[in-house]
Order: sequence, then structure tokens, then C-alpha cells
Amino acid sequence: MELEQAKELHSLMFKFMGIFHEKFIAHFRRHFQFEPKLKKNHGKTIHILYQHDGLTATELGKMLDLEKGGLTTIIDQLEEMGLVKRVVDFDDRRKTLLFLTRAGREQMDQAIEELTSGFSNIFHGVSPEEIEDFMLNLKSVVNFLQKL
Repeated sequence: MELEQAKELHSLMFKFMGIFHEKFIAHFRRHFQFEPKLKKNHGKTIHILYQHDGLTATELGKMLDLEKGGLTTIIDQLEEMGLVKRVVDFDDRRKTLLFLTRAGREQMDQAIEELTSGFSNIFHGVSPEEIEDFMLNLKSVVNFLQKL
């Protein structure tokens, strides 16, 4: 990859992340609150476990870009809230896997329902064709990143 191309890729990725957080994550945090109230990293942790139940703390830490000590504190707090549980891996007893509890999954189901119903506000004024193009492009980006 050429230096100029790498610089443009860097710029585009960080622009995307900023816009994503502004338009989606901030909107979500303003319009939906978990009970009990969660901090940002709590919410991110629950979102990741909703998509990838049964992760190790190491895997989860990489996805969230969090240090092990900070992540342990978050998991302990979520476990105390009854939203996350630790389960020993039956295939390798040295590993502990992280899962959402029923309460954690139910809250995420409700959160996703509210967030997706709020998409009409976020995408107000965007044509159905533009939404379809956006979804196709986003699928392409996700598929590409999964190959790396």
C-alpha cells in the first residue's frame, strides 16, 4: 500500500468512527437507558457480547481496545448488575467465557428495538435507494474487515 493511500484510509476510517459515534451511538445513549444505568464501556461490552456471546476476556478486550485490568472491573460490575455471567469453558477449563444473562439479553433486545425504531429519525430525508446503497456498502466494509 502506498503512503498516500494509507493516509487517506486512516483519515476515512477515523471520520467514519466519529460520524458513527455522533449519529448512532450518541443518539442511542440519549434515547435509551439500561436499568441499572450503564457507563459507556458497560454498554459497549454488552453490545459486543450480544453479537458474540461466549467470548473470553482477552477476545472481548481486543474488540473493545481495553486493558485487561479495566475490562475485569467492567465485567465484575456487569456481573453484579446481573447482566453478564462467567462460565468455565467445558473444552478448556483454564478459560472462562463471558455470556449475557437472560436479563442482559432482554435489555439488549429492548434497546435494539428502540434504536431501530429511531432509525426513521436518523435517516429522515434519505431516499430508500440511498439507504439500500449504504447497507450494501456497509456489508462490503464489514466483509472486507473480517478478512483482515
